Amino acid sequence: MHMLIRHATMEDLDAIEAVEAACFPPAEAASNESLTARVAAYPDHFWLLVNTDDDDTPFPSRVEDGTLVGFVDGMATNEPNLADAMYDDADMHDEHGDWQMIFGVDVAPVYQHRGCASYLLRQVILDAAQAGRKGLVLTCKERLVDFYARLGFVDEGLSESTHGNVVWHQMRLALTHAVGTGNPANGSAKTAERTNDADTTAMSGVDHDAETLEFPQVEPTA
Repeated sequence: MHMLIRHATMEDLDAIEAVEAACFPPAEAASNESLTARVAAYPDHFWLLVNTDDDDTPFPSRVEDGTLVGFVDGMATNEPNLADAMYDDADMHDEHGDWQMIFGVDVAPVYQHRGCASYLLRQVILDAAQAGRKGLVLTCKERLVDFYARLGFVDEGLSESTHGNVVWHQMRLALTHAVGTGNPANGSAKTAERTNDADTTAMSGVDHDAETLEFPQVEPTA
């Protein structure tokens, strides 16, 4: 499979909503209104993984350049903890914020168990480091704590979040900025866009091998 990681546009909304609805129960999934507001306010804080090969997968997530495999999204903020109010209030985004929040790590069911989630998250982590963020924060269910720990996140215990009437753990990845510093808002860091030719073996889900996978950066063509 030929995979492309890029940011979102308003034209991607239908596919984003389809993947979101397939990944979360209704009480937890972001609404169309919420997703629309997020893409409008911070499109560069959506990381979309697109399969650009011809794909006859019946899942309805077609985008202009292929099939939307999955995505990660979340605002930047100076608030150190993820609060439920952030999910539906896109105005809380601060492009210069110290912390990259992660609201969702979505992979379409037909693409799950191939390493797509960790593949996407490594790019998000690298971009946050290059942007000079202090780190990344997410909440997850207990069964996923070990998965995120393999990517360097530390479990801080139970979150105050009651989103979807679920118990959540808050996890944080603090960055040292060894990759680079700067904020893309002032032009001091590269815009992240990546392509990769990945076969089934390369995408087989060896999520704990994050230290062996590098993300060479390319300048956007447009």
